[in-house]
Amino acid sequence: MRKGYAIAALGLLTLAACGGPNEQVYRGPDGEEVRVERDGSGTTTYRRADGETVVTTGDAGTAMPGGLPSYPGASGAGGFQMNATGRDGGSGQVSSFTTSDAPADVITFYRNALEAGGFEIAATMDMGETQMIVGERADGNGGVQISATAVPGQGTTVSVIGGEGG
Repeated sequence: MRKGYAIAALGLLTLAACGGPNEQVYRGPDGEEVRVERDGSGTTTYRRADGETVVTTGDAGTAMPGGLPSYPGASGAGGFQMNATGRDGGSGQVSSFTTSDAPADVITFYRNALEAGGFEIAATMDMGETQMIVGERADGNGGVQISATAVPGQGTTVSVIGGEGG
């Protein structure tokens, strides 16, 4: 059944990217109603009875999860942000950007930001071209994972995944 939701969601994302009216209503695999609203600036909102997902692309999609600062000099062109709120009250966000800095520099910057923001460092990983850090809120109400990967000839691609509540 989860696979059906994933396929339906992918179909809705594809349809929403094709243009058309600012609001459309679809029926999911179990008959639930899904409203898709586009605001014309790169933001699409998917609403269901049990929550909503907001997808923002382009420069508008580069806001950072967990209250973290934006990375200095990062390029948000082609950025992506997804913020979902579920029936349990939790929410999650995915953001990405690129920089010409090395992965180690990105991870050091965010280690300092996480610690200054009250996060505890839960894990780190160094796999050469890819480095990662995971921070958890001391109160157990969320966390952030940051991965930075060097792409030859393209700089470093950074993904930030954050969640809280629920």
